[in-house]
Amino acid sequence: MKEQLNRIKEKLATIHQYDEDFEVFGADSHEYQIGTCVPTTTVVAFEQKCSIKLPEAYVSFVTQIGNGNTSENAYMGSAAGPYYGIYPLGDGLEDLPVGDNKKYLSYPCLLRPDLTEEEWKTLTASMYEEELSDEAYDAIVGPLYGGILPIGTQGCAITTGLILNGTYKGRIVYLNEDYQPIFAYEAHFLDWYERWLDEIISGDLRAEHAGWFGYRRGGTSAFLWKAFQTARDEKEQLEYLEGLINKSEINDEILQAIVQTVPLATPAVKENLITILAKTKYDLALPFLLEEVEVNLLFVLQKIHWYGKNEADWLPTLERYKDRIEEEETYRFYTYIAIKATEDFAHLILPGLSSSLASIRSQAIYTLGKLSTKQVYASYFITALQDDDESVVLYSLQALKGVEDERLPQVYTAVYHKYKNSEEENYILINLKHRLAEIQMNIADLEI
Repeated sequence: MKEQLNRIKEKLATIHQYDEDFEVFGADSHEYQIGTCVPTTTVVAFEQKCSIKLPEAYVSFVTQIGNGNTSENAYMGSAAGPYYGIYPLGDGLEDLPVGDNKKYLSYPCLLRPDLTEEEWKTLTASMYEEELSDEAYDAIVGPLYGGILPIGTQGCAITTGLILNGTYKGRIVYLNEDYQPIFAYEAHFLDWYERWLDEIISGDLRAEHAGWFGYRRGGTSAFLWKAFQTARDEKEQLEYLEGLINKSEINDEILQAIVQTVPLATPAVKENLITILAKTKYDLALPFLLEEVEVNLLFVLQKIHWYGKNEADWLPTLERYKDRIEEEETYRFYTYIAIKATEDFAHLILPGLSSSLASIRSQAIYTLGKLSTKQVYASYFITALQDDDESVVLYSLQALKGVEDERLPQVYTAVYHKYKNSEEENYILINLKHRLAEIQMNIADLEI
């Protein structure tokens, strides 16, 4: 452990030079600063007060590397670390949704890495019963979050916790009341912390598609690929590939090995392999994306949107599917590619206006509104104002911005009378007022 502590000290001393502009999430808060170490007596006093024994790796961090942060921007005085940093020793206990926070630190930890979403829902179901007293709520939730020390926040009501006892003592766990807990893969705090430093230095956490730290397996590209090849089952294979997806650089030898592996892979593994190719060297993924069009169109469209280039090359595919898509998410990505593929994308989108799904009709009308030549399609926007779905009407009104047509006063009047009695704030009426102003009219003119 002494060697690891020395490595961490050395990396911390120079880490700012790898992220001078604080591009890594949360870095602009803690600014890679860390306060002075706490004496062992302070740790022991906290342990005795809470009837716990802190994991050795975490104790080594606060007593030999540092604790807290005096920077005025630091959230709750958090030291340099993943997300918004590492809380000072003993701070942040209120992050756990229980009353007497210290009481439950000594409770046995019930969480484990393989806890399923269904199990978590069962464990938390009684939390949402009506008219629970504070005491009854704590009696349910307290043991559920027992044996966990909050050490930081990721924002969005997500807490980084440290397991204090049991089989997984020393492990890092991410907590969110609405989802089952997620364990980081590292064996203890120092491994997790050093991985964070390494991924800043390598550029992984500064990359455009960096993702959230610690939710996937760490390690070098070479390690992850080798581990994938020797994985015991598909689940483990996917874990290593998902870690590989997050790497900012993958060498050509590994990429060529991936190309050779794709045809032999199961569907789920194949998707991840193709994603790695698309993200790292898009041209290598192209043949496989073409093969996947018929069986997994959404997957293909997503990869083109996120990593692709020369979208115009996909026009034949877009033409083939312009009136065949009846799934909301797939159609949404279809429109994204259509816009990039050609300036004159109207013919690719117009069939969507006839879809039986309101979500597709609204996405179609929204997309048509982005045309530089939308004046030509005024009749389609006007017709869409009569749609039974409010989102279609709303996007039609927004699309009509700047459009001139003698029929507008009449159709705006119809829209007003259809929605004027809405009890809640109605975005349709708000947008209608904007359109009326463009033709020198107001709501009062429609009451006549």
